[in-house]
Amino acid sequence: MMSLGTNVLGSSTEAAHARTLSPERAAKLELDQLRLVDENFSPGILGFPIIGATLVLMLWHWVPAEPLIVWFAAVVAASIFFWSLHRWFRKTAPPPSESRRWSWILFAGMAVFCAIWTAPPLLFWRYGDDLSHLFLVLVYACNMAGGAALAAPYPRFAAVSIGTSAFVMIAPTVAEGTPFYFGIAALSVFFTGFMIHMSRNVFLTARDMLLLREDRNDLIELLTAAKIESDKARQRAETASHAKSEFLANMSHELRTPLNAILGFSEIMKGEVFGALGSPQYTEYAKHINDSGHHLLGLINDVLDLAKIEAGRYVVRAVEIDVRDAIDSAMKLFTVQAAQGGTALTVEAEHGLPLLLADERGIRQILLNLISNAVKFTPAGGTVTAFARRSPSGGMEVGVSDTGCGIDPADVNTVFEAFGQGQHDVAAREKGTGLGLPIVRGLVEAHGGKVKLESTLGKGTTFTCSFPRERLTAPQPVPIRLATVI
Repeated sequence: MMSLGTNVLGSSTEAAHARTLSPERAAKLELDQLRLVDENFSPGILGFPIIGATLVLMLWHWVPAEPLIVWFAAVVAASIFFWSLHRWFRKTAPPPSESRRWSWILFAGMAVFCAIWTAPPLLFWRYGDDLSHLFLVLVYACNMAGGAALAAPYPRFAAVSIGTSAFVMIAPTVAEGTPFYFGIAALSVFFTGFMIHMSRNVFLTARDMLLLREDRNDLIELLTAAKIESDKARQRAETASHAKSEFLANMSHELRTPLNAILGFSEIMKGEVFGALGSPQYTEYAKHINDSGHHLLGLINDVLDLAKIEAGRYVVRAVEIDVRDAIDSAMKLFTVQAAQGGTALTVEAEHGLPLLLADERGIRQILLNLISNAVKFTPAGGTVTAFARRSPSGGMEVGVSDTGCGIDPADVNTVFEAFGQGQHDVAAREKGTGLGLPIVRGLVEAHGGKVKLESTLGKGTTFTCSFPRERLTAPQPVPIRLATVI
């Protein structure tokens, strides 16, 4: 059984057998082995006098009382002595550096105990007959089996336990000199060999278990230390992210104040409100300043929105929104841009969609960012479609699909990162900042939804924003798809 257990461990414990242990680790392992032997023996040491008394009663018919009583007294004394040594060992709780000294102390106690305990076959053999002889051989064969199992974790202890029992089983039977007793001696030899084999397997299994337990404890300590370090790093990252968001929010706010003045004054100059500027170039320059200011204001607003989302300060002010109207309104803003690029705009929305409880500005920004990206990356002759429909889970799906250049699979995760842009941006007519899609994802997740990206390189891309059914205000109507071409 124990051999089978060792085979089950198999290759997973071969490294434990082969590796060379450091002196500290070897001392700790030796101390653990001593403790394991102590745990095996301690509960039953004081029970040996009871077994000895039973043995005395069974031998009373053959052996004179005086030697039996002397032997029994010696067993009691040896048991108390052996038990005291083990109790001293447990009470002292020695460090690993003391393991070798304690191994010899406990070994000496065990050797004394085994010598006294296995004496009956040598002392009382001459008093008995064949039946008593077989009885003694059987008793000490059982004693050998028990000792081989209990003392196996420490080979030196197992050797003295098996060795003393084997000697008192084999020596008297060989001394008899008859074929019958030679047969018993041969059986005893084979039995001793089997017990040695079993004890070795138990030792290897116990040693492996102790090493694996130590490795597990070391691993737990490493994992605990790594978790503590990871928690500290996460806290530092969260603090840095919060500081970054605070900085972006503050800087965006501070930049918008002078920028509004630039936009206002450039608008007045462009319109020549207070009179002619004197040269047509000045009017053109004022227009460039105004256009650049609007572009910069849009960028600052994006940064501010992203900072709010990352800092967890974005507040959803939910109102009832007709998604179809919101899509139509957003698509109209890109009519001219799409016409210039030769792109067709279409809207697909299910008839009778329920109202969506959402932040009106947030939904508008989601649609504008998605439509803007789709128009930007769809070549002439392509189509951009904004859609709204009920989802299989009972919520609502709002999104935009196009027949543009698509997104490389390697860039799918990048496009949702702040300032992240895919390889398809190289071919875009207009360069973006990489903030649109991160803002879309942040706004959708702030509403309790999720964004799904489906794209095939060279064939097109679909962004689907799924909103939970808790944000709908009406039951699902009979779906009738309508297509509107803008």
